[in-house]
Amino acid sequence: MKFFSNPRFLVTYSGVLTAAFLAAVLGGFAQNERKTTFAQIDVQRINVVGPDGKTQLVISNRQEMPEAILDGKTFTSHGRHDGAGLIFYNAEGDEDGGLVFSGRRTSGGYQAGGGLLFDQYKQDQTVGIEYEDENGQRSAGLHVWDRPNKDLAELMEQRVLPVEKMPNGPAKTAALNKLRQEGLLGASRVFVGKAPDEKALLTLSDAKGRPRLRLSVTPDGQAAVEFLNAEGKAVNRVVPPRE
Repeated sequence: MKFFSNPRFLVTYSGVLTAAFLAAVLGGFAQNERKTTFAQIDVQRINVVGPDGKTQLVISNRQEMPEAILDGKTFTSHGRHDGAGLIFYNAEGDEDGGLVFSGRRTSGGYQAGGGLLFDQYKQDQTVGIEYEDENGQRSAGLHVWDRPNKDLAELMEQRVLPVEKMPNGPAKTAALNKLRQEGLLGASRVFVGKAPDEKALLTLSDAKGRPRLRLSVTPDGQAAVEFLNAEGKAVNRVVPPRE
């Protein structure tokens, strides 16, 4: 009995208990760090990062949706806060795609939309599946865009943002048209889907985004193939013979 009341024993015993306790607690923390299970979680934004701390994925409500990031620089994105979604980032930290949804009442009715978008390297979206709807005028389908082989961050800083800051008017319109003519704003090349006029549509465009071939079918079954010139006028139209 005297052995257990010996001061040296008590000190040693206390040390062992403390070490065991710390090992159990730290082991529990390590276990929790590896995997934690929740039945439900309320959160406004989740940043998924890699071992190096770089963001790889953001899951966010519309209020906390991050602005576009390219070359470590942040650029304001029009309509970015219209809806919740997911934003993906590549190994260099650049945004390279996303999944977004939106819908709201407006003074004139409603607006809704959604999209799954894939960005070209160092550029804007090049492939996307999109839905857009404004008071029943809706389109839905697959889009393919051309993008310039230039760094979007540099283009934004050197060419696009200076034009966007210009006051509205003929000069700004002319400057925007020049950017489009140079192909710096991208161009729609392919659309496959349904147009606002309810036609099933396939449109193929040239490098400047001008439709040149259009295949369509109306809701009542009228089919047509149209060849268009640079001004968008049909120079040849093929329709099936009347039954």
